[in-house]
Amino acid sequence: MTNSTNVTNATNEAVATASHRTAVLGLGPMGVALAAALLGAGADVAVWNRTPKELDVLGLGDARAAQTPSDAAAAADVVVVCVRDHAVGRDVIAALADELPPDAVVVHASTGTPQDAAESATRARELGVRYVTAAIMVPTPLIGTPENTVLYAGDPEDVARARPILEMLGGTVDVVGDDHRVPPALDLAMLDVFFAGMYAYLHATALAEANGIDAERFLPYGETITRTLGHSLAGLAANATARGYDTGQARLDMCTAFLDKIVAASSEAGVDAAHAAVVRDASWAALRHRAAGTDWDVVFEDLRPR
Repeated sequence: MTNSTNVTNATNEAVATASHRTAVLGLGPMGVALAAALLGAGADVAVWNRTPKELDVLGLGDARAAQTPSDAAAAADVVVVCVRDHAVGRDVIAALADELPPDAVVVHASTGTPQDAAESATRARELGVRYVTAAIMVPTPLIGTPENTVLYAGDPEDVARARPILEMLGGTVDVVGDDHRVPPALDLAMLDVFFAGMYAYLHATALAEANGIDAERFLPYGETITRTLGHSLAGLAANATARGYDTGQARLDMCTAFLDKIVAASSEAGVDAAHAAVVRDASWAALRHRAAGTDWDVVFEDLRPR
C-alpha cells in the first residue's frame, strides 16, 4: 500500500479532532454498500438519493434521510459522492458546496475516466471544496470487509482528514498520490485485464466445447495457462519499460502463426473469431514493419499513444 507523505502538523491535529459524521450521496448498489459499512462501523450517516428510497428496505434504517444534498452534507466531516458518473457528481457537489462545513472533505467515488476525474477535481478546487478522488476496486459484497480495496488521490491534508472515515470501510486504504487521474486509470486498466481475460477464457472454452471438450474438462487447462500468463507479466512490464523486445522468448512470426490457427479453428467450429482476429491483426501489423525474430510483445508499441 502506498501512503501520502508530507502530512503537516495541522493535518495531524485535524485528524485527531475529526468525528465520524458522514454523508453518502447516491443510493445505488455501491452507495448502499458504502452507507451500510459506515453504519456498521459506528459512523453517524446521512444519506440522499435523487429518487427517495425506503431506508429500512435497504438495510439503512439507522441512517438519516436527507431531502437535498446540501441537507445531507451540512453537518458532515466527510461527504461520499457515489452517483451514476462524474458529470452527475459534479452537479451534486456544486449544489452543496456553499453548505459544506469549512473543513469537510468530499470523496468522489463515482465511476469515470481519468479525464473525468481531473475535470471534477478542477471544478471542486474552483468551488473551494476539499476533494479526494476514489476508485473502488471490489464488488459491493466486499465493502466493509478486510478484502475491500479503494484507491484514493488528493491533497495529503485532505486525504488525512478523511482517512478515519475511509478506514471504516474496511480493507485497504491505498493512497496513490495527489494526481486525481491515477485512481480511475488504475481501476480501468485492471478492469481491462479482467474483462478481456474473462472473454478470452470464455472464447477458449467455446472453442474447446466445439471440439467435444466440455467446460469442466477444459477448466484445469485454462487455469494452467492463466498461471503461465501471470508469470509472464513481470517480463512484459520490463520490456515495455525498456522498450526492448529482443529476448527471443516468443518470436513475433511464430506467435502470429499460432494466432492464425486460433482464428482458423474458431471459424471452422462456428465460434465467433472476432476477438482472436483483433489480436491476430495486431500481430500481423507489427510483423509487417519489424523483424520476424522480435519478441511478440512489441505489439505494445502500436498500442502506445501517438
